Amino acid sequence: MRTIVLALAAAMAATTAQAVDLTPTLALNTEVVAEHKVDAETTTLTATPELAFTPTTGLEMTAGIELNIWDNTNKMTLDNEFDVKPEILLGATFVPAAMDNLELEAATSYNFETEDRGEATLTATFSF
Repeated sequence: MRTIVLALAAAMAATTAQAVDLTPTLALNTEVVAEHKVDAETTTLTATPELAFTPTTGLEMTAGIELNIWDNTNKMTLDNEFDVKPEILLGATFVPAAMDNLELEAATSYNFETEDRGEATLTATFSF
């Protein structure tokens, strides 16, 4: 139970740094997620800093990385994250001006450790 409280406290403290607008078209967004699996009795805390570039209205391009901060089986894992080369998460989202209920998204990743590109995903979402 103590690990749940520590993970939730760290997540709440970390989310106060939510988003920072560096310029009108460039922002640094960070998401911190604390997760506890009851049956497996595991607790994890991950942070995903992401750089978002919005050159025009409706288009956003992102690049981010997922960092494992805490795992109750391995304890502190953030120091181990920098022993290997990172995996960069890349994405682009476009919402046409004439159709704000349509969202087009492209996403992939690149792993510098294995020098491999991840699965490319194209998504179209129509909301009504």
